Amino acid sequence: MIDKKIPCIIDTDPGVDDSVAIALSLYDEVMDIKLITTVAGNLELEKVTRNTLHILEKFKRTDIPVALGAVKAMYRKSPDAKFIHQSEGMGNYIPPKTVETKPIEMNAVEAMYKTIVENKGEIVILALGPHTNLGYLFTAHPEVAGMIKHIYCEGCAPYGYKGETYISFNVSSDPEAFKIVFESGVPVTIIPSRMGRELANFNEQEVMSIREINDVGRFIFEMYNGYWEHSYPDRRIATNDTCAIMIFRFPKLFKTKKVDIMVDTDTMPGKTVFSYNRYSHVQVAYKVNKKKMHNIFYNAIKHLDHFKFYED
Repeated sequence: MIDKKIPCIIDTDPGVDDSVAIALSLYDEVMDIKLITTVAGNLELEKVTRNTLHILEKFKRTDIPVALGAVKAMYRKSPDAKFIHQSEGMGNYIPPKTVETKPIEMNAVEAMYKTIVENKGEIVILALGPHTNLGYLFTAHPEVAGMIKHIYCEGCAPYGYKGETYISFNVSSDPEAFKIVFESGVPVTIIPSRMGRELANFNEQEVMSIREINDVGRFIFEMYNGYWEHSYPDRRIATNDTCAIMIFRFPKLFKTKKVDIMVDTDTMPGKTVFSYNRYSHVQVAYKVNKKKMHNIFYNAIKHLDHFKFYED
């Protein structure tokens, strides 16, 4: 029995992996989601916000406020990742063009600030997209750094990726914002890109089995079926943002090391290099118990068995 839930903010850019992570968090027994903020990343702000609101409507959690965030990176043009998330951002699942629920009037930065002050010292931020909103938050209200309990995020390729050819999307989308966050002094736990793609991924058979669990599993399968990784010889699904939630909820599944981090904002914008430092406020995950993590994932879907999305 949980005595007290942990207040959380989810900062996100759905995106298939974001959508799955949010859906499986909405009824988590520990997470008290106080606010969701949206940021341009995988798609433009309008679509990622629509996707967020649609998920909340679909899972009957429209009580959670959603605040609009940044439409682009702090100092540069933002890319998108439609090439893998598809044009509407939810893989092979096509969300409605419009939703009934509206974002709150307060913008993401001020809504974050208000929520952090109201939950001073207790708030956990789950940053699933570019850190633009957080970069603006720490710039406008630097004092909040001492009020945030922890930030969990997805992104970074510590020494490049596959021979220096891969730079993390979330970091390269707004490297200046990431630099601000990591230099804020707030405790940060990082799920690097390799974790979701190579150490905690789902293979094709596992993805097919998710479809058979229940209607929520079928919904996740629909998204996943348009989200296969492009750079591997086999068919696999990355669990990047799911891992960011998992390491917050089930830290013993992962092994981490404390590191100092360098974020390149000039020569190769978004490249990150880690140097190990046992006294750092930043830690990076490098290993996971894949079997246990997958079982927790399946059980989270089973927990939502009462949702019926399909007639057949």
